[in-house]
Amino acid sequence: MKHFRNAVLRLVIFAVLATPAVAQSLSFGVKAGTPVTDPFILSNPAGSLNNYAFSAQRYTVGPTFELGLPYNLAFEADALYKPLHYISNPFGFNTFQASTSANSWEFPLLIKGHLLSGIIRPFGDGGVSFRHVGGSTSFTNSAFQVTQDPPLELVHSWSTGYVAGGGVDFGYGPIHVSPEIRYTRWATQNFNSSSGILSSNLNAVDILIGLTFIKE
Repeated sequence: MKHFRNAVLRLVIFAVLATPAVAQSLSFGVKAGTPVTDPFILSNPAGSLNNYAFSAQRYTVGPTFELGLPYNLAFEADALYKPLHYISNPFGFNTFQASTSANSWEFPLLIKGHLLSGIIRPFGDGGVSFRHVGGSTSFTNSAFQVTQDPPLELVHSWSTGYVAGGGVDFGYGPIHVSPEIRYTRWATQNFNSSSGILSSNLNAVDILIGLTFIKE
């Protein structure tokens, strides 16, 4: 996986350096969608004092831009935001609770290949992605509140992974709508509790819709 990710990263960097000379079009817009997979994996054993629970925030959104290349290829870069939230009871009773809110930003760099030309164009894409996570935990009971920044479970604020996906591009003049499904495999976990109960899900599937405007 490491060698594959490094090879794809070299390809993407080469494409970024080469695109100014060969770019045929530029498009920009927004992507929005919903994660299909949960952001965390839980393994709460029976009788554990510190049980975790999370609420999946089912949306992602952010800007996107794309450089058109020869041979029905394109280079795409996104910045996708996802909110994260989980709670725990550090001492095993509900009157003292730890609530963690975090912000996840993913930066996919992709090479996209269109299979056809015309108004409706199926495509596949692949590349690498970088993720940055930051947040804080509030410890509260009926008498006081203390904030921990960053959360104790946040072991890596940065993570890298590889991406593969596909969809269909619908074009009408300069406006394009592109629904797609995208899979990301992360190399490291951002979150991992000391007890091993809560950890980041290394597999992520997202359904996205892009709305972009092309400038030839």
